[in-house]
Amino acid sequence: MQRDVKVFVLSSGSGGAPLPGPSFTVEASTLDGLLEAARVEIAARGQRVRAVSHTPTGLLAYVEGRP
Repeated sequence: MQRDVKVFVLSSGSGGAPLPGPSFTVEASTLDGLLEAARVEIAARGQRVRAVSHTPTGLLAYVEGRP
């Protein structure tokens, strides 16, 4: 199965609203596999994952902004 991942970047230190980041698609055979695939892709992009969760339309990820 494939799911789109919508990414939001958390501001470091300012406490402002998360900013939309680049979205991407992941593929896996299980729901848990989708979460892991999203985490791996985000790490490969050099970002640190704060949270990944399922939504009715795909996955949602929050990542830490770069200082």
